[in-house]
Amino acid sequence: MPKLRVAPQKRDPERTRKNIVECATQAFSKGGYKGTSLSDILEDAGVNKRMVYHYFGNKEGLYREVHLEQWKRLEDWFAEALTRSSQGKAFSLESEDLLLEAISIFHEFIGGNPVFVRLLMWDGLEGGQVSRSLWKSIRGQLYQRMELLIRGAQQAGLLSNELKPDHLVVSVMGEISFYFAYANSLRDIFGRDPLKPEAVEERKAQVLLHFKSILQNAEATR
Repeated sequence: MPKLRVAPQKRDPERTRKNIVECATQAFSKGGYKGTSLSDILEDAGVNKRMVYHYFGNKEGLYREVHLEQWKRLEDWFAEALTRSSQGKAFSLESEDLLLEAISIFHEFIGGNPVFVRLLMWDGLEGGQVSRSLWKSIRGQLYQRMELLIRGAQQAGLLSNELKPDHLVVSVMGEISFYFAYANSLRDIFGRDPLKPEAVEERKAQVLLHFKSILQNAEATR
């Protein structure tokens, strides 16, 4: 009886590359760069070391790619969410609604992408070199857009000029990221699971109320 021939699987380089990045993202988010073995990533991805060298150069290149992919997701998230939000609305650069919408979008992204926060925390603990290497290519662009919104709001008298844009951007990121980064430690404060959908929505509402109060205070002192 003739043996059945098994057709060779068609190579899909993009799928292989994507699979490696996904496995590496999960691994690096759990152990950081130094605490993650390349062999563990290779085993999870089902590839050999040659594939990593081919696509990313080395472990460091793969780590950088993981961070770059996460920042690209944030950039795409902002672009798509703002496009949806602006439909039928008259947003302007000097718009209170636009500033609050940007804060809301960032909150929703962080809430739905916990690995992003964990990767940032690990990179910060290990020196921040990867995040800094991405400043010109993507991080700086996102920061400058947020800074532009803040400066526009200040020029329109919606925000106090005493508020420095760079500090305010850090305050927004910190107020949102801290909640999700330390959610498991916050159960005693709230008396419930902080990551339940209703708890996350309540948190977003509270963050927006905080920044609305900043805007209202600026308006009252004009």
